[in-house]
Amino acid sequence: MTSREAASGASPAIPLSAYGHLLAIYIVWGGSYMAVKVSLAGGPAAVTVLQLQSTRLWLASALLALATLVRHGLPPLPSRRDIAICVASGLVMWMGGNGLATLASRHATSSFIVMAMGAIPLWACLLDLVVERVVPSRRVVLGLLLGLFGLFLVVSPTLIGGHAVIIEPGYAELTVLLVIGAGLSWSFGTIIQRPLMRRLRPEWAATFQMLSAAVVLSALAVGEGAPIPSAPNLPQWLAFGFLTIFASVIGLTSYIKVIGTFSPIIASTFAYVNPIIGVLLGWIILGEELEPVSLAGLGVVLASIAIVLSRRSR
Repeated sequence: MTSREAASGASPAIPLSAYGHLLAIYIVWGGSYMAVKVSLAGGPAAVTVLQLQSTRLWLASALLALATLVRHGLPPLPSRRDIAICVASGLVMWMGGNGLATLASRHATSSFIVMAMGAIPLWACLLDLVVERVVPSRRVVLGLLLGLFGLFLVVSPTLIGGHAVIIEPGYAELTVLLVIGAGLSWSFGTIIQRPLMRRLRPEWAATFQMLSAAVVLSALAVGEGAPIPSAPNLPQWLAFGFLTIFASVIGLTSYIKVIGTFSPIIASTFAYVNPIIGVLLGWIILGEELEPVSLAGLGVVLASIAIVLSRRSR
């Protein structure tokens, strides 16, 4: 900080690279469910959800561990409690949250998944209120009720039979339950991992979480007894690389940079942008059809997130 800045009390300028990290989480996390959809394509001989998730998390945890080791050195020896929290939060987030959303992608468009998962900040707020036993303000209650109504609009075409094929026939109710469970699981995982953030670098905590989930998912994949998938085509290789390197490693490290540089209000904008990016990518690249009522529901969900986050960021 220069003497002029110190005298005026001005904050140091935000480096241009920080805006690059912000843009990265917009695009990378916004396109992750499209990449999941492409990775799972291929019919009966395609990779299974368990195979995809376990392989992705093994590679992502190894890459993140290597990058963190080079930049920050070895982590402190974790206590038994920290190990337990890593395992529990890793399983809840990567098996329950991300895993259920990936399973839902088997039968639904990526646009539907990203719209439904856009309600995660609302689930997190709701669970936070329950865990902390806090009586919410009227503003928060309004935001939560508005968000639930918006989520209903998002999923309504699948339940009442819309024109666009958003979910494979016969899987509507199951898929809706999966995405709701995914959102709740991921939100609960972010709550129970909080003690780790005071004792471990976020990169090391994320590494141990992904590694824990990879071990369990690999055991389940072996027990599944599915055949080795046929050779992926180029789009599937690219989608898998995107999920492993960008969505799991670069997106996470960029988010850590963003929350350390920007205000909470700016850092939370990914909650608004990611669903919009995901819907546009699914429409442009995969040619997915969209129901107007679902788009209206997405708008309602984003408005409710704005209400809730604006209150919590004060």
